[in-house]
Amino acid sequence: IPDPAAAAAATEAGVGATVDLAIGGDPAVPGDEPVRGRFVVEALSDGRCRFDGPMLHGTEVDLGPATCLRSGSVRVAVTTGRSQVFDRNLFRMVGIVPEEQRLLVVKSSVHFRGDFEPIAREILVARSPGLVAADPADLDWRRLPESVRVTPGGGQP
Repeated sequence: IPDPAAAAAATEAGVGATVDLAIGGDPAVPGDEPVRGRFVVEALSDGRCRFDGPMLHGTEVDLGPATCLRSGSVRVAVTTGRSQVFDRNLFRMVGIVPEEQRLLVVKSSVHFRGDFEPIAREILVARSPGLVAADPADLDWRRLPESVRVTPGGGQP
């Protein structure tokens, strides 16, 4: 989750510290509220990462200070900068090993599939608030001809 303020607070507090934070969320997006809670700072990173998966293989990114925050048994990767989750190394850079997780949540629509499908038993797509619709049927089509429209279930209206 890109959240510069949370990443900075965790970096300042240090590994092992407990911090009260509101992470994520975007006030410009209705319903996209931050998650508030008490988190343990498990790891810190400089945010530098090299993609080793099939998409953008060899590309290096610098997301600025990053951290792994834990609340109970949930661990969250928080970065200063933004990146599509193309690669498992984005988790590894903060100490989360994707292959060892029972459940891994990736905030991405399609880009994750190349590197994450090989380790997934199942992929569940969830709808959430945001600027881009996960399902084109959710869009408010105004000028789409009836001949192109498809109803949920696959038939024409």
